[in-house]
Amino acid sequence: MALILCGTPVLACAQGYGAFSNDTLYGTLKRNERDSFDQTVVQALQDPQAGKRFPWKAPGAAGPGALTGEVNADAARDQNGMPCRPLHATLRRGTTEEAWTFLFCRRADGQWKVASQTRN
Repeated sequence: MALILCGTPVLACAQGYGAFSNDTLYGTLKRNERDSFDQTVVQALQDPQAGKRFPWKAPGAAGPGALTGEVNADAARDQNGMPCRPLHATLRRGTTEEAWTFLFCRRADGQWKVASQTRN
């Protein structure tokens, strides 16, 4: 559960989602797909509008088996002196869908770090 997302520029520094193993859609992503999805997560976290949906599609994906998804973040709230935002992520491939809820907190250096995650 040590995912850290850098915010400047919109760049994701993924260091591993704890619950994302190879048997999850996220766990099957290639590096460029994972980086693209993580960038979408950063966009949602940095956007001040709560609930704004950010659609995502795997780079180069096409057809009914394409991996797609969306993320959106709730309003920020203070937790232990840090701004934190619940983030909702959904990934889809064909008829398979996964939904996750994360709590991301922004550290003093501006990076977002996942504090908790739940598979819905």
